[in-house]
Amino acid sequence: MRQKYSQVNVLGLKIDAITKGTFRENLEGLLASSNIFTVGKINTEFLLRARENIEFKKTLDGFNLNIADGRGVLWAAKYLSLPIVKMPILKQIQAVWQMVYSGASLIFYPKYCQDPISENIPGLEAMYLMLEAVQETGSGVYFFGAEKEVLPKAIGNIKKKYPKLKISGSHPGFDYSDEEIVVDINSSKAKLLIVAMGSPKQEYWIRDNLKKLKSVRVAVGEGGTLDFVAGSSRRAPKFMQRMGIEWVWRLFTGVNRTGVPGKRAKSRMKRVWNAVPVFIYEVIKWKLRTTKTETIAIENLAEEMEAEDEA
Repeated sequence: MRQKYSQVNVLGLKIDAITKGTFRENLEGLLASSNIFTVGKINTEFLLRARENIEFKKTLDGFNLNIADGRGVLWAAKYLSLPIVKMPILKQIQAVWQMVYSGASLIFYPKYCQDPISENIPGLEAMYLMLEAVQETGSGVYFFGAEKEVLPKAIGNIKKKYPKLKISGSHPGFDYSDEEIVVDINSSKAKLLIVAMGSPKQEYWIRDNLKKLKSVRVAVGEGGTLDFVAGSSRRAPKFMQRMGIEWVWRLFTGVNRTGVPGKRAKSRMKRVWNAVPVFIYEVIKWKLRTTKTETIAIENLAEEMEAEDEA
């Protein structure tokens, strides 16, 4: 069952309009829950992949919480929510003009794009919020994935930042058996599971093994986040972080892996091309085909979920 948050449909994928504060406030409750919750971090690359890969889209649709990871997602939600005329020629002109001024607002007036999704939660910050909750509750975290040279460094730096954090277990590298990993995770009694194998492999692994996990209450795919924690990759300059364009830095400098054995990663330039021009083009096409963004108010969503429970 999904959490009761307001949701926004962006390119056919529902993203939860949740702030960092609300996310952090609810984490302790999730860690103490009797259910398992899955968290997806949705960026522009994820949205494009979900458009092309129905399996990936269904996997993310099945997650309990999908948070916006990047201002590009906020822009798309805002742009798609803007009203547009029905006349074909005027509709195209208006769609392009809306793209120009809404895109410019990301730099000159970011608040304009903070509706219907009011805030993006960058991947690294989201992970730190989860680790804070684990430390506060003494729940324990298990790290699965990342390169063998990276994971110990990342865990070491995390321990320095959160000295009271309980590291229940870890398994570096990509050489593993699902059965052995599941047994190790269960024996660790960890409540938070961080899977860092690259997307979409990490999301598929969580989906396929979720029901086998006994103690885990929150599972999340982290991609290359641990590379930044370990210092293997540098974070973007502060001004890029403040502007919300850290993803651009990561496209050029981050670890470029697919998480799928035998599948070559896309080149840096191709990733940038897909994440910016191609993404904008796909969002415009989507807008021209539909009337408005499908925003589900929190009250309506709660009513639907209550109705399902009663049924």
